[in-house]
Order: sequence, then C-alpha cells, then structure tokens
Amino acid sequence: MFGGTESVAAAIEWAISELMRNPQDLKRVQEELATVVGLDRRVEESDIEKLTYLKCVVKETLRLHPPVPLLLHETAEDATIRGYFVPKGSRVMINVWAIGRDKDSWEDPEEFKPSRFLNSSAPNFKGSNFEFIPFGSGRRSCPGMQLGMYALDLALAHLLHCFTWELPNGMKSSEMDMNDVFGLSVPRASRLVIVPTKRVVCPL
Repeated sequence: MFGGTESVAAAIEWAISELMRNPQDLKRVQEELATVVGLDRRVEESDIEKLTYLKCVVKETLRLHPPVPLLLHETAEDATIRGYFVPKGSRVMINVWAIGRDKDSWEDPEEFKPSRFLNSSAPNFKGSNFEFIPFGSGRRSCPGMQLGMYALDLALAHLLHCFTWELPNGMKSSEMDMNDVFGLSVPRASRLVIVPTKRVVCPL
C-alpha cells in the first residue's frame, strides 16, 4: 500500500514541479486538455488515451524522477559484464535514476523535454527498452504498474485541467529547489507550494 501511494504522490509532485519550471510545456498540456475535454466538464477516464502530450509529460517525469531509484535483482546464473564476474545468486542494484540520465541513451538527458516521447520510436516503460525502466523489467517488474499509471495520469489530468497554478509571493521558477532526497522513493527535498486558480466553468 505504501509503495503504491507514496510513489504516485511523489511522481505527481515532480511532474507539476517540472511544469512550473517549464511554462511552455504547462501551456501546451492545458491547451490540449481544453481542446480534448473542454472547460465545461471534468476529465473522464475515456479522455486519457486522447491526451497525448499529457502522457509525454508523465513519461518524461518518470525518466528524470523515477519514484523508486534503485531496483534490487538477483542473478540467476554466473555472468561477466564488462570484465566483471558476477556469480549466480548475487544481489544486484539497478540504478534507474542514473540510466534515465545517461547521455549515451538520451539527448540532453538533464533537460525536461516531454516532446522527445512524441517520436514513435521513443522508448516505452513496459520493460523491453532498458534505457527507460521506471517500473523494472522482466518477471521482477512492478506488479502495480497499470494501477500506478492510471492513478498518475488521472490525478495529473484533473489538477492541470481544473486549475491554473502559480508560485506564491512572486517567487520565480528559477528559485525552486529541485533537489532529490534519496530513500525508498525519491521525493523533492522541499515540499512544493503553489497557488491554484479555478480554470473550468463546471462545478469541481
């Protein structure tokens, strides 16, 4: 229960934090929501598959800020990797955070660029593209992936559709603390505080 809720909450906070620092992407997502859903009703489950850029934002957030940064695996047989011998039964930590920022796998790896996932050849997170494995891979991949993505997509869509967000007290986006706190999950070092303004005309 903890892994399925705290990790989704952390991902939502990271997504909104990145959008606050990249207003052009925030504008693009909100324009997509206004076009696909309109402002006279709330987002429904059937709308999610039509929200292409929102899904790109979610993927880019998971690339830069995977909720679980280190995955624990055990080798099933002896292996040699780049000259290092790894015996059968060894516990191996997979650094998902570093893989998502690998300059050999990603162009401008430290930059938040959701549009990179508009390309049909972009990696997916289903476990077959090893440069993008926020949910792990193979039989040890996260069993709650579908539920987590459903909750993340829907919650983020509602927050961005229903409200316009601003930083408090004239704060600039460049002043935001974007440092990670490493642990079981990777939340922000400081909690995100932003001010909502109602955007839709329907009752919330």
